[in-house]
Amino acid sequence: MQTTASKTVHVFVEVENHQPPVKVEFDTTEVTGRDIKTRAGVPVENDLARRQGQKLELVTNEQTITIENGDHFVSLPPGTIS
Repeated sequence: MQTTASKTVHVFVEVENHQPPVKVEFDTTEVTGRDIKTRAGVPVENDLARRQGQKLELVTNEQTITIENGDHFVSLPPGTIS
C-alpha cells in the first residue's frame, strides 16, 4: 500500500478583474470545480476555468482535477466560458 505525506496545496482564484486573486488551500491534489468555488467563496453557478498561459480551460462543478501549488483559476459569470 502506497502512502503519501499530506501537504498543503495553494491555488489562486481570480474572482474579480481588479482585485488580487483569492489564495485557497487544499490538503489534497484531487479536487472538484465545486470544491474550488466553495473555498474561494464563488457562487457555484459561476463558470470556473484553469488558466493555462493565455488560454482558459473550463472546469465543471463535478469534474475532478489534479491541482499543483501555484495553479491559477478564473471565476466568471455563468455562460462566459465555452
